[in-house]
Amino acid sequence: MAYTVTWVLTRPNAETALPVISDYSATNKAASDAVYSSAGVTKSYSIDGLATTETYEAADKATYDAAKTQIDAISDEASVKASLKTAMQSAGCTVVVTDSEGTELANF
Repeated sequence: MAYTVTWVLTRPNAETALPVISDYSATNKAASDAVYSSAGVTKSYSIDGLATTETYEAADKATYDAAKTQIDAISDEASVKASLKTAMQSAGCTVVVTDSEGTELANF
């Protein structure tokens, strides 16, 4: 059965731009995208008003976890994640990350 991780990013109003990884490191985004692609993890987006949903789908949890471990090892991953989180919070955006097993992975 497929395993998914879903990010729901909500802006406080239409005037607020949603911070994105490429704003902080285009190299990091390209490297992350390459890892997901080579692992067979697909990424899809949908936008509904102020909420943007980003869904990652893998064949199973082990496949997703292996790809995520590789991404976490990218040299600037920790600083990019920290910068993105700070930017989201400063902009008043909320982020909720859940997986298909019903686990909340992040909420800020």
